[in-house]
Amino acid sequence: LAAEPKVLLLDEPFGALDAKVRQELRQWLRRLHDELHVTSVFVTHDQEEAFEVADRVVIMNRGRIEQTGTPEEIFDKPASPFVMDFLGNVNVFHGVVQGGRARLRGLEVAYPEYPHDESRAATAFIRSHELEIVRKRNGRPSLEVKVTHVTPARPVVKVRVYSETFGVVLTVDVSWERYAELQPAVGDTVYVSPRQLRVFVQDYAI
Repeated sequence: LAAEPKVLLLDEPFGALDAKVRQELRQWLRRLHDELHVTSVFVTHDQEEAFEVADRVVIMNRGRIEQTGTPEEIFDKPASPFVMDFLGNVNVFHGVVQGGRARLRGLEVAYPEYPHDESRAATAFIRSHELEIVRKRNGRPSLEVKVTHVTPARPVVKVRVYSETFGVVLTVDVSWERYAELQPAVGDTVYVSPRQLRVFVQDYAI
């Protein structure tokens, strides 16, 4: 190891380790960086690892930079479908936008960013914690689905649902308190409603 290096280049240094050890080493590296203030370039395919260790993140796709920014900037304002997909835990809807509306596999929502009459192909991403499960329609855009699998781990329960009408499989993160209230079981018919979604329109810049 070099003494007092000016730059550290780290190429997936924790790749072969188990999850618990990886997490401990990420925390150790972050503390070390804060103490020594050494510029480090950390290469990883793990978005959780990147966000936990880095002050700034550069997301690359086949040698091209897709987006740079702080972890908060990238998480809150992903610049492209590739970035959104890289961030993980997303449900994907394909559809069209036209006249200020987005029609996405059974979901229709307002999309004022595209007011034009010409329809364009679009892809919407909804993070698993941005979907809400309800027993009855509540007036918001929603999709009727059937519960196919429940992973009742705390503090977040993962519920997998399927739309027979549109052939869409979705994953919803539900807080333990909300899960205890709803008690969704395999085979139940429920409704999912997006709290937030991000729409990317093909060949269109806002």
